[in-house]
Amino acid sequence: MYGPGEPGRHPRPQAGQALQRALALASVAARAGLEARAADPAAAELQARMLAWLDRSGLSAALEPGEARLLAAPLGTLDTAEATDAGWRAEGAHVLAWALGRQPLQPHDRLVDPYEVAGSLGFLDAAALAAAVELRGEREIDTLLARQLAIHWRLREYALRPGPMEFAPVVASGGWARLDLDAQALAGGDLAIDGEPIDRAGAAAVERCTSIAVERHRAASWLAGADPVYADVEAVT
Repeated sequence: MYGPGEPGRHPRPQAGQALQRALALASVAARAGLEARAADPAAAELQARMLAWLDRSGLSAALEPGEARLLAAPLGTLDTAEATDAGWRAEGAHVLAWALGRQPLQPHDRLVDPYEVAGSLGFLDAAALAAAVELRGEREIDTLLARQLAIHWRLREYALRPGPMEFAPVVASGGWARLDLDAQALAGGDLAIDGEPIDRAGAAAVERCTSIAVERHRAASWLAGADPVYADVEAVT
């Protein structure tokens, strides 16, 4: 039996669904980026163009209620937390772009370029949803999920108990969940941040990596069938 929000509880999304979801997330991130330009007429023009594209492509039907509301909100009306959270959706879009073979996966401590992610998916392209798409195999996706879970867990553990850890043996022993780790994610035996072990990283860098981890873990869990509603996926560690 699967617990609520656990990967495998629901059928995995098909390739077309993953592309729709990726474009929805890219759109939300793009809308977040417009908030700081609320007084710029070009930003309002881009929002209108984006909304028209969503309608013409039929992608509006794939938006979740919160996404539809945010995308249509007049520029300058989002609160800071809402705009910040929306901006992080680019990291989830990146994971789905990887799963669709559109982008190589970025390291766990590197922010993605939301414009590059959106471009790889065909953002604002009238033919984006008509393209033939294929998802990576379940084994690849499950390995990604195991790596995202391990990274997210280490960051959470560090927040609770700061200090060094021999991280690789913990991942290898597993026990409570399937964990995996790319050797390039390590420095001095622990999780690497900017080339150094996590305990040598500054608070801002740890916070940045934690936000990346949450979004990528959520996207990987969605691909593995945690919940068909993306907003309801919990990146549980």
